[in-house]
Amino acid sequence: MAQEQVNVTLLLAGGHRTQIVVHRQDPLLRTLFATVQGKGRGEVPAFNLPVEGGTKSLIFSGHDLVGLVTDPAVSVEAPPKAEKSRWLLVENFLEPDKHRWMLDLVEREEKRFQDSTVSTNDPDYRRSKVLFDVPDVVALFRERVLRAAPEWMQQLGVAPFQFGDVEVQLTAHGDGNYFKLHNDSGSPDAATRGLTYVYYFFNDPKAFSGGEFRIYDSVIEKNLYRCGPPQADIEPRNNSVLVFSPHIHHEVLPVKVPSQNFRDNRFTVNGWLRRAS
Repeated sequence: MAQEQVNVTLLLAGGHRTQIVVHRQDPLLRTLFATVQGKGRGEVPAFNLPVEGGTKSLIFSGHDLVGLVTDPAVSVEAPPKAEKSRWLLVENFLEPDKHRWMLDLVEREEKRFQDSTVSTNDPDYRRSKVLFDVPDVVALFRERVLRAAPEWMQQLGVAPFQFGDVEVQLTAHGDGNYFKLHNDSGSPDAATRGLTYVYYFFNDPKAFSGGEFRIYDSVIEKNLYRCGPPQADIEPRNNSVLVFSPHIHHEVLPVKVPSQNFRDNRFTVNGWLRRAS
């Protein structure tokens, strides 16, 4: 239809201008718009456009594209911006005696672990067991996280913020357990989370398989973080802590524990450093 055609005048460096006709949904229109909007923020494309009925070609660098005039007026959104997710894995996080103490504690407290839940109350979205009320663990990880956070944030490029509470929970992933794709800041009660940490600990030799932490890149669309393509499957490492920003999407892949024994599970202390309100 005629109204679907757009006359586009390309304003080029040196005062040159050329007119082309494109369909309103032609990806070229979005690319031209994004080139003007993104100049000075990295690489820009080169263009090879047919002109004069296709008998000639107009070839120019995106650096020479000064602006666009469209008839009729159009509103074109820039394509979503991709962002590589940054994460940090710190090994030997606790001293050997504290690591052993953690293992003894989860075995001793097995009966107090409860089935995990999610805010949507979907029973198939997350399968694991959690334990919250362990004051000694909370005190230990609050002290260690607050001490390490400034260096973690510097390495991850996280802007400094005033520290608030440190959330701490113990999680056990047994045979067939998992946690599907999610992020840690997607609900109003999670809005002040500024940093996520996951501390891994388990018996040696390791008696489970799987349980990799799959982390995804992000796509920024309309000033919101959306899930992008997968970046890495991070294998759990004993006595290590994984740190990343809460907006990053991730999941826990299924765990296999052939023995079915609780002591052979994949254990974590996972939580968040909150921004002060």
